[in-house]
Order: sequence, then structure tokens, then C-alpha cells
Amino acid sequence: MPTPLSAPHGALVDRYLEEILNRGDFSRADEILAPDFVFCGPTTPQGVDRTGLRRFVEEIRAAFSNKHFNELERISEDHRIALRFRMTGTQDGSLHGVPPLGAEIDVEGCDLIYIHNNRIIRVRAYFDLMTIVQKLLIPPPLRFMQHFLESLQRAQK
Repeated sequence: MPTPLSAPHGALVDRYLEEILNRGDFSRADEILAPDFVFCGPTTPQGVDRTGLRRFVEEIRAAFSNKHFNELERISEDHRIALRFRMTGTQDGSLHGVPPLGAEIDVEGCDLIYIHNNRIIRVRAYFDLMTIVQKLLIPPPLRFMQHFLESLQRAQK
């Protein structure tokens, strides 16, 4: 894992990643997130406030109890931070009507984080939602056949 950013907002981003995303601990969210905070992601392009982010994190943690974000790279400029991450987990709980299937996810993404008055005011999250959906909805034998057929197609080229 990269070392914490020494820039002024590095510790704040570390807390967002560890306390909120990894542990689902919102007990000190007021210290991390601005009152008018907005989170926009693939499933929430219109944006949600702190309460909406909390619901989102709780739903994901209920479906993937071992979900974890690992920081891969961080770029900081003034009040903006780009955080590239890897999200992993095993679906051991239901998610939007999909029963626990034991599907493992491993997907990379990027958060664009904006800071104002020493709090995070906006996060724009980007990750491959389709890969996650395929892992959850395509049963393992069909996934195997899909990979097998793709490898045959590549071999024919």
C-alpha cells in the first residue's frame, strides 16, 4: 500500500478510505465529510448526500462482508485528489434481490475527491459496474464457458 500522502489533505483522504469505505464507520463522518457533501457513482449518477452514502456503504457491506478497498495510486493537486483503488470482496449477503452466490469481485476504480474547508465536499467514483454485475448474475459454469469460448476465438485469430 502506498505511504500516506504528506500533502495537507492526505490524512483526510486516508480517513475516508479506512473509516468510511473499509470499516463503514460513520461515527466521525462530520469531521471527514462536508455538510453539503455529494457522492456520485455508477449507480448514483445524480448524486447522494451523506445519508445516501451511508445507505450505499451499508448495502454493499451487507452483501460483501469482507469488502475492502486497497489504494493503488494517489495524485494530489491543491484541493483535488485522484485515488486509484482496487475493491475486492465475496458476495455472502443479498444485494438488490440477488441472493448470496459466493461470487468474488476484484475490480479497479478511481475516486475523484474534492476538498473544501478541510472536508470532503464531493466524490466522483468510477469503476467497472458491468464486471461486478456479470460476476453476480452469470453462474460460474456459464462464466467458465464464456472464457473458454473467448479463448478459442483468440486462438483462431
